[in-house]
Amino acid sequence: MSYKIAIIGVGNMGGSLAKAVARNLKGSSVFIFDRLFEKVRDLIKYGCIATAKIVDACRKADIIILAVKPNVIPQVLSEIKDELTDKLLISIAAGLKIETYEETIPGVRFIRAMPNMAVAVSEGMNTLVSGNNATEEDIETARKIFEATGEVVVINESLMDIATALAGSSPAYVFMFIEAMADAGVSEGLSRKTSYKMAAQAVMGSAKLLLESNENPGTLKDMICSPGGTTIEAVLKLEEEGFRNAIIKAVRACTDKSRKLAEK
Repeated sequence: MSYKIAIIGVGNMGGSLAKAVARNLKGSSVFIFDRLFEKVRDLIKYGCIATAKIVDACRKADIIILAVKPNVIPQVLSEIKDELTDKLLISIAAGLKIETYEETIPGVRFIRAMPNMAVAVSEGMNTLVSGNNATEEDIETARKIFEATGEVVVINESLMDIATALAGSSPAYVFMFIEAMADAGVSEGLSRKTSYKMAAQAVMGSAKLLLESNENPGTLKDMICSPGGTTIEAVLKLEEEGFRNAIIKAVRACTDKSRKLAEK
């Protein structure tokens, strides 16, 4: 099925969404707008259609995705509110609750979404929450659009803050983990390029194994830890240094920050 989609704001996340949707939703039209034209220009080669004004993008589309910073949302809504009749509005802004949009534009069909940066390679983890006026068809439409960028789950809004921390922000934690492993590799004589490749492939392969085996991660970990072997020594050192506790605290801190953004 083809769609007419406008993406407002094509920075790191919006631009990645635009590329993935244009690449994978064949037959669909992706209209883009950003106040910095150099960001728009880079996406034209992927089949995105640049618009000179924000209202032009909205008028040409049936589905409008807001990919701007949370503090810019009120201004953007004031500019496009007259263009939203009979259209589906989706926002990926962190922290802002559904009521913010529905109070500003009464009756709007709205879905709140949280993707992550892996949408750039069509391996994103996308979380969707339905607004009060969105239909089942709207949810299915949003699901199909975001499935073009990776996996999708639909949850209740009360869980969106933890979803932001666990899926939306987590690539940053993973990159830090890969960087740390590669640093260790370099310290022991491997080249930086080889260290990055080995660490990144280990993470990708481990994730795929977990998803496809349906095993508990603890079970898979135990399969690698031979009695008296090298891996268990590494695991014990991670426990000694508080590895799991640090991850849990980081995710909870991110969740709390998302809640505070909503309060503002």
